[in-house]
Amino acid sequence: MKAKLNYFLLPLVFFVTISSFAQEIYHEVGFGIGPVSFRGDWGERRDGSTNFGNTGFGVNIIHFANFAYGRNSYKYFHKHFKLRNQLTVHQTNLNHYGRWVRAESESFDPSDPNDPRLGPTLENMSGKTTVFELGTGLEWNWRPIREYERQIEIFQPYAGFGINLVYYNPSVETSLPGRIGARQNTWPTFLPPPSGGRDRISNSSDITASVNFQAGTRYRVNEDIDLFIEGRWHSFFSDFVDGLDPRNPNNESNDWMFFLNVGFTYYFD
Repeated sequence: MKAKLNYFLLPLVFFVTISSFAQEIYHEVGFGIGPVSFRGDWGERRDGSTNFGNTGFGVNIIHFANFAYGRNSYKYFHKHFKLRNQLTVHQTNLNHYGRWVRAESESFDPSDPNDPRLGPTLENMSGKTTVFELGTGLEWNWRPIREYERQIEIFQPYAGFGINLVYYNPSVETSLPGRIGARQNTWPTFLPPPSGGRDRISNSSDITASVNFQAGTRYRVNEDIDLFIEGRWHSFFSDFVDGLDPRNPNNESNDWMFFLNVGFTYYFD
């Protein structure tokens, strides 16, 4: 419980610390949508069909705090940085792809009454994860912010990082008879060892955190609106965001995702 409380505190502490540097804040709101490539424990690593098959959809709502017009507008931080608060929601349907799925499917003979298997366990396994991320971070702008906002039809490259509180709700199931996690219908690496141990499949929602990095560019349409395109990389502090944490020596990292989104930003001030 203490660790989960810390997840709540991290974005809040970051927000309060950075906000204390600014006396006058101007506000912007952005909205973006696009595809999400989820990378976890579904499918084979570095397999093209896995990378493209496990692609979902995301929505991004962003609030920007702009410090460039305050009393300290001459300082580098105020000239180039914005505080970025965001809510990101994404959902991905998940399946197994790669050579192990093909090998298991090709070796199974449904017409053979002596084949003890119910069917290919990986091919008949499917899942979904729905993720809500709320957090804060910093965005660095290549041009001085005031210089950029005095012009139109101009580009503004940017990059940034942040930390998010994450709520995730995975779902894992099989189309084979029986419940997922039974030895007769589940690939062995997703089962506890014979000697016993923790579950390797979870259908339970939970809370964790993530760090994120983004890079993109804005395009100044007029004095009120920018268009933007950006790529975002999120690394989660949990390996159960996709519902799986296999017993496999190749399972070296937690789940992560890449989000390519396009949208617009509206200036209130």
